[in-house]
Amino acid sequence: MTYPLQGLTREGDALELTCEAIGKPQPVMVTWVRVDDEMPQHAVLSGPNLFINNLNKTDNGTYRCEASNIVGKAHSDYMLYVYDSRAGEEGSIRAVDHAVIGGVVAVVVFAMLCLLIILGRYFARHKGTYFTHEAKGADDAADADTAIINAEGGQNNSEEKKEYFI
Repeated sequence: MTYPLQGLTREGDALELTCEAIGKPQPVMVTWVRVDDEMPQHAVLSGPNLFINNLNKTDNGTYRCEASNIVGKAHSDYMLYVYDSRAGEEGSIRAVDHAVIGGVVAVVVFAMLCLLIILGRYFARHKGTYFTHEAKGADDAADADTAIINAEGGQNNSEEKKEYFI
């Protein structure tokens, strides 16, 4: 049997197999059969030659060349495996599955939203002005509320300046 010269058979390629049978007496009948399934409809049998144009993954399987003469029969098998059309190309970048990319993006977006919510709650609970934080470290101010009230000249309208913590 003559095998194809190329290493990989890819989708869309053509395949030609030739069955060369030698014997005494010379084989009179040479046929091709597909062992594990029916022969593809687009396969062309021409004597000892088998042509399959436009290969696809449904063509995967074992193809058998059978030769017979008056003494007996012999066969040889060829295992066909059709690879993706981009498989084995030099310099090609392996395509990452879109589901993996989508999953990674979803996890990153979820993590960012969680971080945003946590930081938002943290800053909402710890809000204040410069004067509030300045008074926390001062010995002369009783508390942060006093610092806020006294910060703008000691106005008596303390209700407007009170800070409420959530």
